Amino acid sequence: MHQLVLVVALLAVQLPRDSSAVRTCTEQSRKIVHRFYLLRHCQRSERNVIGLANVKTVRNCADLARSKQAMAFNYAPAGRNGVNRYELTQNQSRPATWIPPKAASGGSSTTRAPFDDFYNCQVLDCPEHRNLSSIVNDTRFDYYSMFAKILPPAAATCIPSIGMFLFEETKHNYSRAYNSCVAQHGGSLAHVASDRRTFEIARVLGNLPKGNDNSSLNESLFYVGLNESIRDRFFTSAGERLDCFTFRAWAPGHPANRSAPGCVALTEEGSWKVFNCNRNLPYVCELHTSGPALHEPKLRRRCSIKRPNNRDAPPKRVPIE
Repeated sequence: MHQLVLVVALLAVQLPRDSSAVRTCTEQSRKIVHRFYLLRHCQRSERNVIGLANVKTVRNCADLARSKQAMAFNYAPAGRNGVNRYELTQNQSRPATWIPPKAASGGSSTTRAPFDDFYNCQVLDCPEHRNLSSIVNDTRFDYYSMFAKILPPAAATCIPSIGMFLFEETKHNYSRAYNSCVAQHGGSLAHVASDRRTFEIARVLGNLPKGNDNSSLNESLFYVGLNESIRDRFFTSAGERLDCFTFRAWAPGHPANRSAPGCVALTEEGSWKVFNCNRNLPYVCELHTSGPALHEPKLRRRCSIKRPNNRDAPPKRVPIE
């Protein structure tokens, strides 16, 4: 009987004190599958390419984009991967491209021919901004992006493999900064509960023009998505408990020595500092991926040379899961 009581007591000691917290951490650790939406038919983006492949389906291209942590890609469907008819029309008056002749008899049997560098899947590190400045007409490709219904504004900063951000210099208290980010941009204060996110965002902060009155110590401080909603318990702007993450970047003396629940600001050195949430500071807004887009692209429609398709408005499209 005594042995049974002892076993029960040991089991009770080993059980987590907050089973709901364990469940929450398990749920938030599940991998999020990013969705891509078709935005442009017969057009492609000239953003930086970080992956090339020849694939059978658009889903294969989307999978490659996810593996590269990309935010957009160009895909050329079967039957359209010959030549860009827009370029052909522009260059029809130019002489044909010179091709090296075959090697003379008795020499090498190899033939010097132009390198075939066409790939029907081009994975891009960053998406197009609202002005679509890098979109070009190309009858071979369609352009897909994680940002569809609301394209990122021209002022947004892309951090490859991480996300799109707005570094707002207007100073607000934490609550107003959070609400402004949600209401105006459909985003949230930047998630920083990882070393890469913290240091990459801090690197951008270090390159921003210095103001004269950012703080009494002339230090760059920007609110991010980390606050003490409950005393001694910090949460991200997505409602995740910081206890569920292993990374910490507390500055010396933080988060101790505070009289009330605080809110976190990021420094350009990559450290977290806790302040009274009523303090007015600039903030970093992370833009959320969005979809579906507003208008349906007509994929079966022939690419028009005189009037490029989907030039003025992004289409509505079922996401590539």
